[in-house]
Amino acid sequence: MKNLKIYFCVLLAFGVAFTSCKKKSQKPINLVEGPLEPIGTIDPNTGLKVFQNINQAAPASDMELWIIYSSSSQVSTGFRSLPSGFDDKIKSFTIPVGHMAVFAENQDGTGESICYVAAVSDIKANLPARLVDKVSYVRFVPFRNAPKKGACQVNLNDVNSLQAPWFYNWGLGASSSTTSQYVPMTWGRGSSNATNALAFINRRDIDHLLSFNEPDNASQANIPDINAAVTNYKFKLYTGYRLCSPAVEQDNSTLATDWLPQFVEAANSQKARIDVIALHWYDWGNENNNQSTTQATANAIFNRFKSYITKLHTAYPNQALWFTEYNCNPTRSDEIQMIFMKASAEYMNTLSYVERYAYFFPGRTATNRPTTGTPNWELTTMGKTWADIASPPSLSRNIIPN
Repeated sequence: MKNLKIYFCVLLAFGVAFTSCKKKSQKPINLVEGPLEPIGTIDPNTGLKVFQNINQAAPASDMELWIIYSSSSQVSTGFRSLPSGFDDKIKSFTIPVGHMAVFAENQDGTGESICYVAAVSDIKANLPARLVDKVSYVRFVPFRNAPKKGACQVNLNDVNSLQAPWFYNWGLGASSSTTSQYVPMTWGRGSSNATNALAFINRRDIDHLLSFNEPDNASQANIPDINAAVTNYKFKLYTGYRLCSPAVEQDNSTLATDWLPQFVEAANSQKARIDVIALHWYDWGNENNNQSTTQATANAIFNRFKSYITKLHTAYPNQALWFTEYNCNPTRSDEIQMIFMKASAEYMNTLSYVERYAYFFPGRTATNRPTTGTPNWELTTMGKTWADIASPPSLSRNIIPN
């Protein structure tokens, strides 16, 4: 018997009405080779297919794009009961390239769950033993394999001037375009709730969610209670998107007593899926450690950054990493910033487990902001340096977790 959560009751309280949807699939979207195809372009010949037997053996059923299928009896816009005979009976599946799918044990997306991403080719696979004949939730959405390099900017004019292929703004209020993918963030506990979960589910322009911003920092999200953080984080499981961990300060990320490892342990114990580890890094503690030349200083900072990445990969060997905020320290000169941003980006471009990164422009002077601001939003020298950095797609392989 599956755990019955309050989620669908909450959604019903919002009075969502049922409408029929004939969408079957969407063509793969590629942000590297050119403009995106408009959301809503449908290829009826491909889609998620689930099977009652291993190795894609019949009986089978097609699952429509964007719909949340569950064991709930609710039938309304965006929600549908699992096909007859498939609740707790799914053993294998196929996912077309350019899409992702989440399978979960409970009807609200909680419990054992798994997120597959068909980034470079179709996926044909059997479910792991922990989910065989236990799936009561399925969601299938398009996946945008954005380039690794992005932007953390509040102002959309800065994002547009940087031509950022993906961005976030520490909030929920922006949207993706055909050239730039938006990643919403539930900055603090208050924004990770059932109301926003419903809003996320109804969107058609996102596939990832960022979580709390420096919950270990009293001046930021400030969530010292780890269990409370996990409780609110679990609302994001309802959406069927790929989920990023809270992003902590650099010195609170790897030791057993640090905030992030405690959160990951508590989340794992409650089966709250984490698909990506999000990090910040500013070389704090070394801001006055300067070498004989600008280049030497930048090189020393870069070596410390590489060591930090190695330490993270050791701590989270099976997790993807996103550096959602980083620079060589806000007090450093523009010259050092630009040397470091190029070296760090080129290095992360070579690491398959570092999926995305966004440079935090110090903004202390007119020259270390990304643009000149109103009215023309022209790139500064530092902004142009970042904009000119090339990066490969976030994923060079499919994501097929155990």
